Amino acid sequence: MLTLRPVGQNDYNVREGGQTIGRIRYASERTTGIWLWNIQVHVTTGLPMGSAKDLETAKAEFKTAWEALKVRVGP
Repeated sequence: MLTLRPVGQNDYNVREGGQTIGRIRYASERTTGIWLWNIQVHVTTGLPMGSAKDLETAKAEFKTAWEALKVRVGP
């Protein structure tokens, strides 16, 4: 199960099984603020990242990308 651990205002580490696997944060420095997310694990191929209009969408997109990555490279 994916969980969020706050590390600042509108800034979260994404964790699974006690390990940090990524980050979701609100990029207020952008002209129009957006939620940025990225997966942060060591693999030999490119890692997914993206942006979303709100936190709920960012969480859903992160989860989809994480599940697809686990299928591709293994647990």
